Amino acid sequence: MSDNEKVYQNKKAKAEDYKSSSYTLLLVGAIGIAALIFMMAGVLPFQFGGSGKYITYGVMGVLFAGFIVMGISSFKSAKRYTREAADEEDLTGKIRTWAKDHITADSIKQRVWFEEGTPEEMKYFQYFEAIKAAVEQEFGSLNVPYLEALCEELYAEIFEEK
Repeated sequence: MSDNEKVYQNKKAKAEDYKSSSYTLLLVGAIGIAALIFMMAGVLPFQFGGSGKYITYGVMGVLFAGFIVMGISSFKSAKRYTREAADEEDLTGKIRTWAKDHITADSIKQRVWFEEGTPEEMKYFQYFEAIKAAVEQEFGSLNVPYLEALCEELYAEIFEEK
């Protein structure tokens, strides 16, 4: 899947997803390791029996340790996305302020030419592309999914009645 085909998810939402995943993975890993230790120590009333019990304990121990490692990794990713979210929110605020001051429905309509009888659906796409072009002209090349999601919001603010 290319960058142009990805669905945009803002950095703040990604940070929250990674954070909740890290807590879940750490919790499951820690509880699993504790349960294995208690089972091997005979504290819990059930244990694995038979000749393969050590293999079972080993495999489950590795599995739960893997959960802990993935939880730590997810927590590091959450921190990274939290930092990136602050930058993204700042940029989004700048773009919204600029758009409010410089883009109007009339200015967008002047940028686009239509043949007589053009359906409203086609006008939407042309207006959307004009908004996108104006934002890119002012702020340079941006991540395509981010730019498209933001321009959809701007289109709604500019053209749709509140």
